[in-house]
Amino acid sequence: MYKIFVDFDATVTQNDVWSVLFKKYGKPLAFDIWKEFGRGHKTAAECIRIACSTVEGVDPSDALELFKNEPLRPGFVEFARWCEEGKLDLRIVSDGFNAYIRPILKHNELRIPFYANDIELQEDGTLSVNFQHARESCRHCGSCKCAHLLAHSADEDTIVYVGDGYSDMCPVQMSDVVFARDQLLKHCEELGIHYHPFKDFFEVQRILENYLRERPKYQRKTAHHRRKELVTIE
Repeated sequence: MYKIFVDFDATVTQNDVWSVLFKKYGKPLAFDIWKEFGRGHKTAAECIRIACSTVEGVDPSDALELFKNEPLRPGFVEFARWCEEGKLDLRIVSDGFNAYIRPILKHNELRIPFYANDIELQEDGTLSVNFQHARESCRHCGSCKCAHLLAHSADEDTIVYVGDGYSDMCPVQMSDVVFARDQLLKHCEELGIHYHPFKDFFEVQRILENYLRERPKYQRKTAHHRRKELVTIE
């Protein structure tokens, strides 16, 4: 069975909503702290917590309007409906925040399971932070995407991954069919991972239709091996 996992920020959405939030409501430290992550001094979760601490005095209703107005990548609504009609398992895996993913999906009338950091906007205009999907051995994400892929797929499944950035670099190593853009595209080239470049979800759907028709039980050997490795480690 094909299991489809999709990143959210700048993949489902056209913009990085994380950046939109902190540019409007946070302080420069929300972005500067990631230099410490790049140097290996802090984990992604630590940087997220510090970034969130810079947000205060936000009007929740104003923030909700900001989130609801975020445009989706062309073709995603149609892609989600295609998956539903074909009984394909579609899930969103994100290192973003529940605070904006939930209202964006609701505004677009999309009922898709999603896994992200449990970060919510409070009535006092601050952000509460909880990493309910963290994995102790993973420093790259607050919400471990690899753990989600393993938890929601079986050994015989074909894993499809669609993403664009740094937090997607681990899960593509264990995925059979990869759709990449922006930073993730370069990463796949460096690691020799076969990928399909994409600009919108009309392309993703068209290519997956071919896979389902021509290779209904497709698996990439190195990806399958990587999944087994992670299961053994955990």
